[in-house]
Amino acid sequence: MEKGGIVLFEQMQGESNMGSSRIRGHWLIRAWNEDKTIDSSLEVFQQGAKYDFIIFQKAYWLEYAEKFKGIKILDICDPDWLAGSCVKRMTDCVDGVTTSSQVLADSLKEIVDKPIKFIPDRQDLEFHPFMKKHEGRAKWVCWFGYSHNAEELYQVTSSLKKLNLKLKVISNCRPPSKYADENAQYDWKNPDFDFNKEVTKCDIVIMPAHITALGKYKSLNKTYTSWALGMPVANSKDDLERFLDAGERNKEAEKRIKEVREKFDIRLSVKEFSNFIKQLKEKKK
Repeated sequence: MEKGGIVLFEQMQGESNMGSSRIRGHWLIRAWNEDKTIDSSLEVFQQGAKYDFIIFQKAYWLEYAEKFKGIKILDICDPDWLAGSCVKRMTDCVDGVTTSSQVLADSLKEIVDKPIKFIPDRQDLEFHPFMKKHEGRAKWVCWFGYSHNAEELYQVTSSLKKLNLKLKVISNCRPPSKYADENAQYDWKNPDFDFNKEVTKCDIVIMPAHITALGKYKSLNKTYTSWALGMPVANSKDDLERFLDAGERNKEAEKRIKEVREKFDIRLSVKEFSNFIKQLKEKKK
């Protein structure tokens, strides 16, 4: 059986519990090794271990990529080439590229002469073990993400006030959001912190339009996360007004959890990565 390693972004940063590494790393590994139809295994990269293939998850490790002789994939979830990262040099070293959004894939085709495949940010349904059951008129909406992205919330404050809805922001709280009625801090190292419960204490998740040019490259992972928890996602005032009613929220929750199970289960990503590796092997021959 072949063995693969995935170099995680969080390893390169000396951090832990980073969102992209959880979604496109740890969840992928667990699902990969549970899939008995896959003729390979996958683990977090370990120094000195021997691998048949490597996935560099937002990890620009040129020295190792140049030396490793097996199949190499660069997995990109941000337009890092716009920030000066060595994307072109790294892609010259690998056999193929995977991305978390179609816009990323389309943009890379303009600068990269390697096979490129869009593999969505999918959900580990074991990480989201329950669905919210909605009752009564909505009172609280929730937004979650890194604090530096919370500025986009200025777009919704007036609508929330008119509808008598309060806003909870779940973030790294550096700084706390000035738009929030309540700030909750991510604390993955605290065993009492439960992200799922923090989100489902609210009634609706809001996803305002991105206000920066980089927004178009973003994946919909926060939307899929919300749907996996049975939380309706509002992108407009019309959505907010519709989801005030508990019946509408429950109807939306049932519709979207079905969609997540059919299209956005992390086990589907295992198949796509595995098949992509096989394609790259054939091409390399």
